Amino acid sequence: MSQAIPGELAHLLPQRAIAVRPPRTIDGGTIGVIVMLFILLGGVVAWLGPGIASDWRMRSEAVAAADLQTRDARCRSWLGALRFCTVTVAADQGDAAGERTLWFVFLGGAGDQAMAPLRSRSDPSRVTTELGLAKVYNRLFTLLLFAGMAAFGISVAATMLRRGIETRRAFAAMSGRALRPVVVEMERNNRLPPRRRLWVYLYEDGGKRERALVEWPSKLQPLFTTPDEGWALALQGNEGGTPLLLDVDLGFLDLTEVEKAAFRAAFLAKFGERTDETATH
Repeated sequence: MSQAIPGELAHLLPQRAIAVRPPRTIDGGTIGVIVMLFILLGGVVAWLGPGIASDWRMRSEAVAAADLQTRDARCRSWLGALRFCTVTVAADQGDAAGERTLWFVFLGGAGDQAMAPLRSRSDPSRVTTELGLAKVYNRLFTLLLFAGMAAFGISVAATMLRRGIETRRAFAAMSGRALRPVVVEMERNNRLPPRRRLWVYLYEDGGKRERALVEWPSKLQPLFTTPDEGWALALQGNEGGTPLLLDVDLGFLDLTEVEKAAFRAAFLAKFGERTDETATH
């Protein structure tokens, strides 16, 4: 939430149009995360999807593949819950060129399930194992779980990106407008590579509780108004909208050094020396 600040700070803002230099509201790395998650999602589906689809169609028509033998079968676990199994099958009299490696990824253990090769009665080109058919429902669930997690991550990152773009546009629109100091509630801050920090804060606009975020260099601090760093100073247009969180250097405002010094002096007189100490570290 946010609240208006008494006039002793408000009147120190220059009686002129103040240019605002919008801070970065979201790192370009967010786009990279979205791209990476899309690649991961596509890769997992392309890797596991065809085998699951083939085995799904074979559920009621699989027969023993007497002409094939299992040459190698290995399973390993990850975090004790996720099982990766590779099974290599080949013709009894075939050479290494005719080998086929099957991948099975599922939750839980493989148990004592046999690895004997199976073939589709209607389409002999489709081959699996007893393990693959026994775990086909589990494999499908595991694939959907991974796909859902990736899709959720994409949704969260895309929402942050959209919100960041909207916030930056709102900051840019503040240039040249009448601004008033307000106090906003700091929700959280998160470290971002390389040497960046994401600040998330809450404010009220039109009776609604809204959230905004900015990304600053990791050493830059807001102008905190309380010792617990739960509240900080921001600027908001007289007509409302997203407040611009102020940093200790007032670097996002087109102010002269004299104007900055006067503003800091009034700020320290009202809120004490704690913020002054923060600004020096």
